[in-house]
Amino acid sequence: MRNFGRGKLCSCTTLKFVLLFSSVAIEGAPFDVIAAQEPVLALVGSDVELTCLFSTNASAEHVEELRWFRQTRSPAVLLYQAGQEQEGEQMTEYRGRVTLVTDGLPDGHATLRIRGVRISDQGEYRCSFKDNGNSEEAAAHLKVAALGSDPHISMEVKENGQIQLECTSSGWFPEPKVQWRTPSGDRLPFTAESRNDDEEGLFTVAASVIITDNSIKNVSCSIQNFLLGQEKEVEISIPAPFMPRLIPWIVAVAIIILALGFLTIGSIFFTWRLYKERSRGQKSEFGSKERLLEELRCKKTELHEVNVTLDPDTAHPHLFLYEDSKSVRLEDSRQILPDRPERFDSWPCVLGRETFTSGRHYWEVEVGDRTDWAIGVCRENVAKKGFDPMTPDNGFWAVELYGNGYWALTPLRTPLRLAAPPRRVGVFLDYESGDISFYNMSDGTLIYTFPSASFSGPLRPFFCLWSCGKKPLTICPTANGPEKITVIANVQDTIPLSPLREGSASGETDTLHSKLIPFSPSPVVP
Repeated sequence: MRNFGRGKLCSCTTLKFVLLFSSVAIEGAPFDVIAAQEPVLALVGSDVELTCLFSTNASAEHVEELRWFRQTRSPAVLLYQAGQEQEGEQMTEYRGRVTLVTDGLPDGHATLRIRGVRISDQGEYRCSFKDNGNSEEAAAHLKVAALGSDPHISMEVKENGQIQLECTSSGWFPEPKVQWRTPSGDRLPFTAESRNDDEEGLFTVAASVIITDNSIKNVSCSIQNFLLGQEKEVEISIPAPFMPRLIPWIVAVAIIILALGFLTIGSIFFTWRLYKERSRGQKSEFGSKERLLEELRCKKTELHEVNVTLDPDTAHPHLFLYEDSKSVRLEDSRQILPDRPERFDSWPCVLGRETFTSGRHYWEVEVGDRTDWAIGVCRENVAKKGFDPMTPDNGFWAVELYGNGYWALTPLRTPLRLAAPPRRVGVFLDYESGDISFYNMSDGTLIYTFPSASFSGPLRPFFCLWSCGKKPLTICPTANGPEKITVIANVQDTIPLSPLREGSASGETDTLHSKLIPFSPSPVVP
């Protein structure tokens, strides 16, 4: 909280303003009544005093009547007669909350003290003196303010990758002003704003903004009370952009409508064509598959098959490796591990130990029918901290299955339309020609080839698991190698892809874990 205006207000429990008066004699009047011209400012819930100054030959203790009132004289805020307060004619909302400070009466000060100031107390108060048939009155003004709660910012990532922020706060009076700002002081326009008051008259505000500029790293929300000259501000950091999980529903609906239209129009024609060409198509498909498998076998003979092992120093703390460094499972619990520069701390990934600086190589991964995985090749020096996108620009060449879709991890993500889901994927690397390709090893079809790149520095295999599940991901053995190597996902819910800090709730109560687990071969998906 900080002051941004000229006004200041005391924050003590009982709020008291010392008012300076100057009396002006009125010829022929038995006494004068004077109140301060400037309004008194009070915080909601505090105590405040309003004072009238009167001049008379007699002490105010013996005045016939002293009355504090608002719009009407009766009922009154406070009535003082015969040396004591008269509660019978008092307004209900002020009973037990107001009193007359009698210490100043001998000196001509009639001070009204209001405890626990409310929004409804704001306005004009009139003090009236009546003595020996004569009466005079003056007006004092009370302004009420409230400094609300600290702002709270919530974040939502839209399906299109945009980030929406909403700033909320409650308990303000009068109605405050909300601003979104960048670190340089530039204001961001709202996409939505709402303001409403509760039963006590205090305002709750909410303002939303959508961040479309990827260069903005953090923004702040400030809420200002101009009457108090104060504001409250909170700042939030914007995470690095990452790829949207789902195709927007509008696009999906459009595709479904178009598909239904084409199906309806062409159903009769295609049924006849398919029936007529069924036999010929089956023979052609069989021959095509055999040709593709033969081409793949020839390609494999030109490359060196690699026996991939896993590097425990790069594994995310949710990945548990077996003793042979060829098997790993994904768990909901987090290990307490040394924070090494080469360890992934956000994406749940692990690298292979093997490095490639030349030559032609390949290895195979059994994916079976499990979901949510990514496999490929990356530069050895890729960023392993934070959520940098997995794209060739950042040193990643990979394909993934996420949800119901296959994708190549290009800067805008390329959807892959495959004839059949691959159960075994081959990763082919030709370092000198800059070629990285992925094949369906079941039928020999090409899944995706990245545009030719110019490599510099070592490359390593890498694997990621986006969610937990019963079904394994298997790193296949070489022709003369050991038994199959399994990457197992434990039976848990999806692990949120957010930065996980050392010493989380699950890890704090555990002793230091070893990432090496006794090897027990898992069943291989056929």
